[in-house]
Amino acid sequence: MFAPPVGLFVPFLPFAYVTLWMNGIPYYYANETYYTQTAGGYVVAEPPQDQGDVSQTPPAVAEGTESKMFIYPRKGQSEEQQANDRYECHKWAVGQTNYDPTRIPSEIPADQIMQKRADYQRAMGGCLDSRGYTAK
Repeated sequence: MFAPPVGLFVPFLPFAYVTLWMNGIPYYYANETYYTQTAGGYVVAEPPQDQGDVSQTPPAVAEGTESKMFIYPRKGQSEEQQANDRYECHKWAVGQTNYDPTRIPSEIPADQIMQKRADYQRAMGGCLDSRGYTAK
């Protein structure tokens, strides 16, 4: 069996996955592969370097700080086009924010990670909007 490449977008997780929280970040682990959630699905991630505190229970989060992005095509884009646009916007947002939700450094404090995640989601939303999507 081969491992999927890091950065590969998948619309859903494998059947038997486990959620692991490392340094306040959820990772989804299945078949010796780590995934992180991204707009519209999941991305294959590098194994976390410093696993620090590992738990299957999410950390306490202040109300309103956790947000998910939902993406709706406005121009009838195909599934393939949607996947390409999400990937291109992900690369662009990473470049704009210097934050990659698939490679979160463990040395960043949790409050800075939350801010970087919010900046990344704003950049993703702006990019997707310019390509004909509604992101909420």
